[in-house]
Amino acid sequence: MSFGFGLGSGLRALTAARFGMQVAGNNVSNANTEGYSRQRVDLASSLPFTIGNGLQIGTGVDVRGITRLVDQGLERRLQLQLGLVGAAELDQSRYDEVESILGEPDEGLSNSFEDLFGAVGQLRTDPSDRALRGGLVQAGNSLAQNFRLASERLGALAGSTFDEVRGLVRTVNQRAEAIAQLNAQIVSAEASGSDANDLRDTREQHVKEIAKLMDVRAIERASGSLDLLVGGQLLVAGDRATELQTGKDADGLTRIKVTRGTSTLQVQQGRIAALLAQESGKLPKLMSRIDDLARNTILEWNRIHTTGMPASGPFRNLTAAYGAIDGDGDGTRGDELLSQSGLPFTVQKGALYVSVTNTATGAMDRTRIDIDPNAMSLADVAATLSEIDHLNASIDPTGRLRIDADAGFGFDFSPRLDPNPDSVGTFGGKSPTIGSSAAGPYDLSGQTFPVSFTVATSSGTNTVTLAAANFADPARATAAELAAAINGALGTNGTAREVGGRLVIQSSQGGSSSTLQLANVGAGTALSALGLSTTTATGRDNALAVSIEGAYTGSENQEFTFVPESNGTIGQTTDLRVRVLDGQGRLVTTLNVGRGYEPGEPLDLGNGIRVSFGAGDVSATAGNVFTLDALADSDTADLLVATGMNVFFLGSGADDIAVNPELIGNPDRIAASITGAEGDAGNLARIVDLRARDLDSLDENTIEDFYADIVGDVAFQTASAGAAVSAQNQLLDQLLADREAVSGVNIDEELLDMERYQKSYEAAARFLSVAQEMMDTLINLGR
Repeated sequence: MSFGFGLGSGLRALTAARFGMQVAGNNVSNANTEGYSRQRVDLASSLPFTIGNGLQIGTGVDVRGITRLVDQGLERRLQLQLGLVGAAELDQSRYDEVESILGEPDEGLSNSFEDLFGAVGQLRTDPSDRALRGGLVQAGNSLAQNFRLASERLGALAGSTFDEVRGLVRTVNQRAEAIAQLNAQIVSAEASGSDANDLRDTREQHVKEIAKLMDVRAIERASGSLDLLVGGQLLVAGDRATELQTGKDADGLTRIKVTRGTSTLQVQQGRIAALLAQESGKLPKLMSRIDDLARNTILEWNRIHTTGMPASGPFRNLTAAYGAIDGDGDGTRGDELLSQSGLPFTVQKGALYVSVTNTATGAMDRTRIDIDPNAMSLADVAATLSEIDHLNASIDPTGRLRIDADAGFGFDFSPRLDPNPDSVGTFGGKSPTIGSSAAGPYDLSGQTFPVSFTVATSSGTNTVTLAAANFADPARATAAELAAAINGALGTNGTAREVGGRLVIQSSQGGSSSTLQLANVGAGTALSALGLSTTTATGRDNALAVSIEGAYTGSENQEFTFVPESNGTIGQTTDLRVRVLDGQGRLVTTLNVGRGYEPGEPLDLGNGIRVSFGAGDVSATAGNVFTLDALADSDTADLLVATGMNVFFLGSGADDIAVNPELIGNPDRIAASITGAEGDAGNLARIVDLRARDLDSLDENTIEDFYADIVGDVAFQTASAGAAVSAQNQLLDQLLADREAVSGVNIDEELLDMERYQKSYEAAARFLSVAQEMMDTLINLGR
């Protein structure tokens, strides 16, 4: 037998006890080492030997190995949880920073909006006060600065993603390389039968650190080597690590690829995934909402400001702030379609109303320009404006629209009511007129063209001949087409014009001795088809005055047409009435101007409009008529906003919003009024109303409510991120506690093990001593 009297068993016992004490000491030493897994000595009885009679005697204990106490399933759950915690912490950090950028409730945009609308309210009390005007400009400038600052800081936060991701990817690469090296060491060590416990702990810690940054899957081979996959791509294979690279895609977003690979890694978890999600979705969405708020603030504010008037009254000249691009590269700006002119705001299909005022008499003439962005260029708009009497428009070399008025005239785009709507005298002017009994279009398809009629005035007789070529469709001849054809034949004896869709022919001679008579030529019936009377109309020495008061409060643009129901004298003829029709020819109301009516007395038309009629005669037979434009919006095409004419704010979003420098240099340019009259703050009242208006483009919110929603959403996201961090950390703590129970070092337990192994060692030593004495005794007996 080996080592008689059990010496072999004793020596094995000493070895086992020594190893046990060393492992316990190593555990105690690493009790505070992050990622360390508790180790233990695996002991097993050594093989016994057989003696006589078939008896077996044990030979002691064998040390089979030193193993790590690890729950691999728990370790995998811990890796996953570390990624979730990393992402949640990143989100919380970002939202905390976003809250700081918004600066609510003390220094954010909400206070700037409050100050701006407050400044409007103050100026409204005294619109001529230059100090209050300057205060409004400064409030607007403060709002613009805060928008730009928020945009800049949010942009910088989003722009920092690339550098942050690149730094974290560098960390991943370093740890991946360390894992590859550890793989080689572990395989080498364990191939010789050793247990590479500490190396495995170190490798496991690297894996966990990578898991904090991005989702990782670890696959251990039979050799002990560990393969790592990230985003479906192999990061570590044996002793080789593949480097990850950071770049940007065509949209400028951060992307991660494997070296020599073409596909982008789809990172789902960890800090890197959270950063990429912030960059591609969360921050851009927030920035887009801030930009939408700024853009709609500019748009809505300028829609009102561009259609108001400054303290100086109608403009003598005006130049746009924005120019059209040279899209076709022909060296000329302004010849592209409005829809392709590169203007900061979209020109809509609509109408622009331009008023020209005689500064000496105050007489106003309003013209409607129909705008079609898909059929008109900015040069076309300039040409159309130039066709208006006393206006000249052009496109400068930078593509900007410029409008100039002749000396003694001014122009504006205000929705103000025309105080003298019958300035051409088609209702009760000095010159005799004959108008159609109804609005067009007119059916001339039954006429045998050419068809003629005469127009006889005190100055002479003209023959008007109408041809089919005068009309796009003779069955639907318009008053404008008819007026153009008739004016070509009248010369200086008279004028034909379209008034409320009706054809009106007016003599150029005025006074009670002037006359106008129409007569068909031959068998023609054109006058009947047009509803024109053949009764002689006479002029008058004094015009019948029609006056308008008030401000239109309706929500839609209207053109009201006024026609008498019969012939008579204002204030004298019994039951003399004037019918008021809307733009579709529907009856709005009937005004009693007969006996009992005091000429000049205002009559309520509704929606804030009052009309009065002076003394004089009116004739339904002669087709007396006048129209009144009642405008809720005098630029439904947004041409003024798009070109930047008389705007308050420049820019098109949060990054470039600014107060018009012309207003900063001259606050009197603020369009506070609608009429231009001293003390008029009508346009400021419209801006005040804007504050409470729900805007379709802002999800049916007011400007301030939309911003409040943004702030509320950020606060909610911040709170949610904080709650997520708390919940994920709670779960992480539970997993760490579970790991500690399995793999953690308990000092008390290790001390008990040390004491137990110490006693075992002492007992084994005592056993060896007794066995030695027995051997010595036997040896001595044999001498």
